Amino acid sequence: MAYMVPEIKRETCREASFGLVLGISVAFHILILVIIPIITKLLWKPTRFERPKTFQLVSTPLPPAPAKKVPVKKEAPRQRMPIKETEPQPKKLPTEKKITPKKQDAQRKKEAARPIEENLDELASILDEIPAPAQVAAVGDFKYHWYLMNVQQKLERNWNPPRKDDKLKVEVSFTIFTDGSISEPSIRHSSGNSSLDNLAIRAVKLAAPFGKLPPGFSGNKIDLNCTLIPTRK
Repeated sequence: MAYMVPEIKRETCREASFGLVLGISVAFHILILVIIPIITKLLWKPTRFERPKTFQLVSTPLPPAPAKKVPVKKEAPRQRMPIKETEPQPKKLPTEKKITPKKQDAQRKKEAARPIEENLDELASILDEIPAPAQVAAVGDFKYHWYLMNVQQKLERNWNPPRKDDKLKVEVSFTIFTDGSISEPSIRHSSGNSSLDNLAIRAVKLAAPFGKLPPGFSGNKIDLNCTLIPTRK
């Protein structure tokens, strides 16, 4: 026995499934976009932030303290007055003599001149200890010392020994004529050093001629002995 199965049409199934899906999607969107926001708006209540209540402290004024009464003695003890001590009187100093400005200036000049004089004295004593590089002496009686000083100065200008030695000395003798010319100088006392003796002869020749003999001198020549020492100039 055979059963007959009714045929279902494909077109009717397709239409039913499409309508169902469309209805479900519309209902889902309405639920999300409309119903849920309305429910949340009705149920949710926002809480407001309120500041806590503060209290201001007010200090109450303290009652004034009662004034204390200080007992005062009617009769105060008498104070002893200090005895004044006699102050020592200053002694009178001896009156100084008044010095006039002129005297003060004179004293200052004397005090300022003292070190200079002392220095000059020391320098003179030192120079006296050191022998002069040229010493001139005339043979016989010759009173014109200034003429001998001129001869000595000219000799010192031309006397240039190579070294200094106070222990050595050369004595040279020569003659000055009336016109100032000289004779040939000769060694009277040698120093022991031939080079130093030659320098002494050379110094005498370079210093000549000397000045004319003094007009008051009666002779026509003078004989001189000259000592040359290799020391200061």
